[in-house]
Amino acid sequence: MKLELKQVAKLLDLPEATIMRWIRQGKIPAKFENGHYVFHEKQLKKWARTHNITLREDKLVEQLNDEDDITLYDAMRRGGVFFDIEGDKPEEVLAQAVSVIRFPPDVDRELLLEKLLQREELSSTGIGEGVAIPHPRQPLEKLSIKAMVATCFLKREVNFNSVDGRPVFVLFIMLCGSTKIHLKLLSRLSFCLRNKGFVEILKGYPSAEALLNKVKELENTL
Repeated sequence: MKLELKQVAKLLDLPEATIMRWIRQGKIPAKFENGHYVFHEKQLKKWARTHNITLREDKLVEQLNDEDDITLYDAMRRGGVFFDIEGDKPEEVLAQAVSVIRFPPDVDRELLLEKLLQREELSSTGIGEGVAIPHPRQPLEKLSIKAMVATCFLKREVNFNSVDGRPVFVLFIMLCGSTKIHLKLLSRLSFCLRNKGFVEILKGYPSAEALLNKVKELENTL
């Protein structure tokens, strides 16, 4: 995972000016990309261990979960759009989806799948019209990634015991670090799904670009 200057300053509990001075002096690993410095989390942790420096990782979790200005478009772009997810049962398609979603290497996919299945056992996340919104029962407060919504089109429709009895053809897997962000993204996704044009676009298995553009268009009306 790439970190920004302000995040590293929080992790080290130091002013940004100090971090910049260390960069110029070659004392801390950083790369200049797209006009600003970025830090790779693994390299930074290794550097900290070598120099016996304690990182305030609780501060990083707070920053990752503090996304009041996040949009559904942002979360869906981050989560990615995937096609031809295999499986004939909810647990099979969820397992396949979790295996293909692009997570940082330190994310425990087995644990994440377990949490999604536990939520599914409580009650179906199939909301009707062929759509399901799988998500963990509780926010993933210690998840080392920002909030995301992964869109997964299934290769075959699957019975999720949805409220309207229709089989599911698309999953919106929602992963958030706080209830506040989860409710915000869920509200925006529900708004999009109430739009008949959006549902028709989904049924046509649109490209990632077309889907995200439609989401942005609808969000701009809020």
